[in-house]
Amino acid sequence: MAEATIITMRDDTECDAIETHSDSTTVLALLPDPSAAAHAHAMSHGASAATDWNSDPDEIVVVLADAIAGLVRLPISVARLLAAEWPDAHALRPDVEPEEAAWLTDLAAGATVARVADEAGYSERAMFRKLHDLYTRLGVSSRAEAIVAAERFGLLDDE
Repeated sequence: MAEATIITMRDDTECDAIETHSDSTTVLALLPDPSAAAHAHAMSHGASAATDWNSDPDEIVVVLADAIAGLVRLPISVARLLAAEWPDAHALRPDVEPEEAAWLTDLAAGATVARVADEAGYSERAMFRKLHDLYTRLGVSSRAEAIVAAERFGLLDDE
């Protein structure tokens, strides 16, 4: 079973705790201020994931389970902050169909692959194959990277 640690980020003293644990375990930072800057701060100190301190307990469990599985759920504001660091994104934009951009928007909003597959009329297995192909075209290998790339390329719907 994977080890996990949950640390509250009330002040900068918790940064040392994250750095101490991040080499050997999955670290989830609970943020009293869930801003993009607070997410970036926690992750820069080694947190595997971060979420709002006031999140529903079920949401905290989902974020932690995703982190243990090697996935990161990012608020769109965090993806935008990361995407802003990449220059000339539109010049490198891969060919992405509107339906694929909608999948990325749903994933960025926290949808599961199973839900996206169901709404698109595909089996979950087929959707994983389609997303793998899409991730390859985006030049990424994970959902979190795909969301950041989608924001970088202007593919996320702001609804």
